[in-house]
Amino acid sequence: MEAIKTEQLTKRYRSFQAVNQVNLSVQTGEIYGFIGLNGAGKTTTMRLLLNMLKPTSGHTKLLGQNIQQVPSEFWNNVGYLIETPHAYPHLTVAENLDLYGQLRLIPKSLRKQRITILMDQLELTPYRNVPVQNLSLGNNQKIGLIKALIHQPKILLLDEPTNGLDPQGLAVVRQLLTHLAHDEGVTILISSHILGEMEKMFTTIGILDHGQLLRQQTRADYLKSADQHLALTFADAQTTTRAQQLLTDHRITNRVTAPNQLQLAETQDTTAKLQLLLQHQLLPIDWHQEVESMANYFLSVIHQEVPTSC
Repeated sequence: MEAIKTEQLTKRYRSFQAVNQVNLSVQTGEIYGFIGLNGAGKTTTMRLLLNMLKPTSGHTKLLGQNIQQVPSEFWNNVGYLIETPHAYPHLTVAENLDLYGQLRLIPKSLRKQRITILMDQLELTPYRNVPVQNLSLGNNQKIGLIKALIHQPKILLLDEPTNGLDPQGLAVVRQLLTHLAHDEGVTILISSHILGEMEKMFTTIGILDHGQLLRQQTRADYLKSADQHLALTFADAQTTTRAQQLLTDHRITNRVTAPNQLQLAETQDTTAKLQLLLQHQLLPIDWHQEVESMANYFLSVIHQEVPTSC
């Protein structure tokens, strides 16, 4: 089932086309990685999905319902974190979250339980009684994420939720989001410039550039489209140099990527290439296939498929 669907979604500000005929399709329980350069239209698209902005044209359905026609109670199905999270600086973390839970009309006992669980999951419990004004940017982001989750939504829209997080914080957030999608069926649309993190958890990606959706691919299709290569590691520099010359002589494209490491552009006929090296006593000590990073893939897509000017 499509949890999020847009049809020719467009937002224009006079002559500027912020979002241009975008057709999103996000299935229930997916983690949809929404990526693009600054100014590509990601935040504007999310605001359109939340009905914070009215589209110039096009339609949006969430959970099968046209968002222009749903009652206010429908939005209890949706949680969001758009840009910078807001909190009362002089109140503690717990006080801020309790107040927000009250605004969500969550009963006191249930509110306390959910806050405790989410704070534990996001490793915020040690800061429970700390005023928000004394928190790091990363911990402020975690508060925003708890606000988005406290009412247990079916759809989660997250705009740069990992800003300011350290490596441990990134891992904690990734683990929570993966659990929500895979185990609880929450549909997550997330934008981030930390593509290494996105690469670890997405099920589908959408690449937006100048307001246009250039690609929309499942993980399987992404892996087919992304460049793949064979990585070889040799015991020493002399062996690496001899191996590189041998491969070049046999017209096998290769390049040095690190000390004692070669990268072969083609992953086909791996056995034949290894046999060639073995015949000349140049067998590597390690070899494996690698997939092009999401960052490189993303850049190649936006440079290959330049949108037409509006």
